[in-house]
Amino acid sequence: MSLKTHGPRMIAPRKREFFGLFLVLIATAVVFPAVPVEPRVNSAQAVEDRPAELADILERCAAYCDRLSGAILDFICLERIEEIVANVVIVDPTTGAATAGFEDSGDLIEIAKSSDPGHVAFSVRTKKKVRSSFVYDYQLVRDRTGQITETRTLVKENGHSVLEKNAPLKTHVFSYQFIIMGPVAMLGRDRQNLFDFKIIKETTLRKERAIIIQATPKPGWHGDILSGKIWVRKSDAGVLKIEWLPESIGHYARVLDLAKQIGANAHLTLTTEFAFEHNGVRFPSHYKIEEMYLFSTRPPLVFSMTEVTSAGYKYFTVETGVAVRK
Repeated sequence: MSLKTHGPRMIAPRKREFFGLFLVLIATAVVFPAVPVEPRVNSAQAVEDRPAELADILERCAAYCDRLSGAILDFICLERIEEIVANVVIVDPTTGAATAGFEDSGDLIEIAKSSDPGHVAFSVRTKKKVRSSFVYDYQLVRDRTGQITETRTLVKENGHSVLEKNAPLKTHVFSYQFIIMGPVAMLGRDRQNLFDFKIIKETTLRKERAIIIQATPKPGWHGDILSGKIWVRKSDAGVLKIEWLPESIGHYARVLDLAKQIGANAHLTLTTEFAFEHNGVRFPSHYKIEEMYLFSTRPPLVFSMTEVTSAGYKYFTVETGVAVRK
């Protein structure tokens, strides 16, 4: 899986459209790593050095990822997306020119400036937030060759019923693919040697006893590698939730650059939850991305928030080599 961002851009003023710094997160398939990797630590030694409880959990997680990576899948669900984007204008204090977004003084609701006397930050002028909603009939198919495809039929847009087959994902802020494969990025058998793992604590999630594991890339690794915290069900190592580490997201430095430019601290959260289970495979239930900028003298600016809720699953084929149901 890879996540990418785009930085600020110059634009021409246009009414009734929203621009600004769009944080575009593009998730690609995580069935197989894009590039073969050579871990810095011998795999046998790495396993040997792990505490027994952690080694047992990781082995069971790897076994699950083995099943998931080789699964034959055909299912549908209802995908509901809610998106909120702040209409932001960024103004250069030395010239008064807008470097991103556009200005309509009638719509401005607040102006924020840096409180750091040693740094004249760009002004941030926030317009009314833009809300969008979409409902899709979503289908994912993974055949016996490993080819994976997903298709959508748009059935509702901003509260209005529609019928658009083979519809694109119409979110303005981020795009994503193949969320179901997320656990493989860190817990796949050929990925685990890229990380140092540790058990954070034992907890409860949706009435399930769970163990939280932290995955941190090994020192010296400079690849584009996602990492974070994983909530693993204690009874069978089923993956319940993943909280991705912002610093591991591709081009996250651009978000930090914008934060510095406007005199703020960046705060990005990205979580995936897997509340549904069928034939030993866990399916996504909730996916959320929130992009926030924190100031010392004003309330936080939530630049964007996108929530994806999946429900109403119908399983045509879920085959992992252990059981088959149609």
